[in-house]
Amino acid sequence: MKKKISALMMLFALSLLAGCSSGYKDGTYEGKSSPDDKGEYATVKITVADNVITDCVFKTFESNGEEKGENYAKSSEEAAVAVASVAEYEKQLKQTGDIAQVDSISGATQNYNQLNEAVYDALSKAN
Repeated sequence: MKKKISALMMLFALSLLAGCSSGYKDGTYEGKSSPDDKGEYATVKITVADNVITDCVFKTFESNGEEKGENYAKSSEEAAVAVASVAEYEKQLKQTGDIAQVDSISGATQNYNQLNEAVYDALSKAN
C-alpha cells in the first residue's frame, strides 16, 4: 500500500513538473493529504516566491480532527517522534525551498509521506 501511494505521489509530482514550464506563481497556497488507514491526515500552508517555497506551516491531525500535539506525543515514544518531526520537516522545507530536498526522519515516515502529498496538493494550485 505504501509503495502504491509513493508511486502515485511521484507520478503526480512529475506531472506537475512537466506542466510547469514557467514555474509556480508567487503566493500562499494550502494543501491537504488524504487520510491514512487510521483516518489521520496533514495540512500544509506554503508560501512560494520566485519558484521556491519560502515558508511552511505543517500540521498533522488525528482522525477526529484534533491537531496532534503534546497529549498525542505522550501516548507513545513513536508518537513523540512523529510530533517532533513536524517542526523538523517545516525547517527543512524552509531551508531547502524544495520538497524534493526534504529528508525523511526515521520513525516519522507517515508524516513525511503526508507532508509530500499536502505540499504537492498546494503546489498544484500554484500553476
